[in-house]
Amino acid sequence: MDMRVTSPIILAAAMALLLGAGCQKAAPATPVTNVLTVTIPPNAPPPTTPPPTTVTPPAPPPSATNTIASTPPPQQPRVIRVVAKRWEFIPSEIRARNGEHIILEVTSADVPHGLSIPEYSINRNLAPGVTERIALTADKTGRFDFACSVFCGQGHRTMRGVLVVE
Repeated sequence: MDMRVTSPIILAAAMALLLGAGCQKAAPATPVTNVLTVTIPPNAPPPTTPPPTTVTPPAPPPSATNTIASTPPPQQPRVIRVVAKRWEFIPSEIRARNGEHIILEVTSADVPHGLSIPEYSINRNLAPGVTERIALTADKTGRFDFACSVFCGQGHRTMRGVLVVE
C-alpha cells in the first residue's frame, strides 16, 4: 500500500476511536438509600441563629502602679547637719524615730573636736573645716548623751548634746 493512502485511513480510525470513547454512557451511580427529609410547617417561625458569643479579653497583668509591694521600699536615710565649735554642738539635741536611718554630717568650725555616742559605738575625730558623715540606725529607744571626745580647751567638759530616739 501506498503511504498516501494509509495515512488518511489511520487518521480516520484514530478519530473514530476518540469519538467513540467520548460518547460512552457512564455507569449508573449507586442509589442513595438514607435520605433525611425535613419539612417545616407553613406557620412555623423561621429558624433563629444563635446569639453571637462574646469573648471577654483577659485582664492585663498588674502594673507597678496598682500592685502592693510585699516589702516596703528601702528607707532613705535622713541627713542631719551638726556643727561642732568651741564649746557646743549645734543642734545640741537630735531627734530620731526608732528604726530610722540617719546620717550625721558633722563639721568642726574652729579647732579639732570629736563626737562620741558610746551606746551606738561612735567615736569620730573632727578636723577643722572637714565634714564627717556618720551613718547610724536609731534602733535603741531612749536618750543618749553625746560629747566632744577631743580636748578642745577650757569649756571642753560642757560640749555635750543628746540623741533622743522615740
